Amino acid sequence: DDFHQGAGSATIYALEDGSYVLRFEDFTVTNGPDLHVYLTSHPNPTSQADVMQDAIDLGSLKGNVGSQNYVLPAGTDISQFSTIVIYCQPFHVIFATASLA
Repeated sequence: DDFHQGAGSATIYALEDGSYVLRFEDFTVTNGPDLHVYLTSHPNPTSQADVMQDAIDLGSLKGNVGSQNYVLPAGTDISQFSTIVIYCQPFHVIFATASLA
């Protein structure tokens, strides 16, 4: 929607030990309560059900401006996920999405 917006780049990096890190760079998103970062298998999430489809919660958003990293859980098969979502848990609102192309 026009109020909830985000910008920047999101990249998943493979580390030497076989783990993965999601990195946001030049990142901004509208601030909101209890925002979380999700990986979801849904290609175009527009609802809570879409976001939660085979989702992994990477934790609370560290800030609404600036570069930041999120460690993916051990054993995560990144090929199973298509979208990153910034999601407001209390109000079930999607603030921003990014495709993992």
